Amino acid sequence: MFVRDAIIGGLLGIFGYVGMAYANSCSNVVSFGSYDESGLRESEFGTYAAGTFRIAGESDENKQPMFNLATVNCEKQTDDTGRATGLECKITKAVVWASAGKPDTDNPNCSLDLDSSVYSMKELQTGILTGVEVSTGCFNTLLTIDKNAKRVYMSFTRTKQADNYDRIKPGTCGALRPTQVLMNCTAWARSRKSGPPRYCDFSSSSDK
Repeated sequence: MFVRDAIIGGLLGIFGYVGMAYANSCSNVVSFGSYDESGLRESEFGTYAAGTFRIAGESDENKQPMFNLATVNCEKQTDDTGRATGLECKITKAVVWASAGKPDTDNPNCSLDLDSSVYSMKELQTGILTGVEVSTGCFNTLLTIDKNAKRVYMSFTRTKQADNYDRIKPGTCGALRPTQVLMNCTAWARSRKSGPPRYCDFSSSSDK
């Protein structure tokens, strides 16, 4: 428990944030109830999770990541003899990108993108798995699955190229984004507890 909290706490402590330039045009996006779940679903084949990556405890929507809906599907890898060789996690994420102003059907200013990434996971300690997606841009992405707490984290580190980009054009990469955690952000989650329009928590559909 102490090691896990130290790892996550360290990540939270060293990362700054990059605020969204415009949030209004995508402010009314909501997830369907079919993703009304949290935690991890585990089987003999692997691990599955779904939700929205958010910054825990951040009340300012302008500092939250672009609204997203993500699935995390981890499958056990085996060799020709059937012996387990590791765990590979694929994240498929639908992300909206906001422009200035309110939603406008005549001049659409809320865009949608689909992102997919794959992580080869390693076990740091019992129940704590991590994998890295190496980038040629500003930041590498670190995926952490904590089976003990049933949480999925996404954090970031600067790449070797980031300093070069900033030297060529200052501010190109900017500050690091803070650690994000997969949350339940459906309309049903909000209906079970009075909260702000973008209410997110870790309750599942079974927590009535």
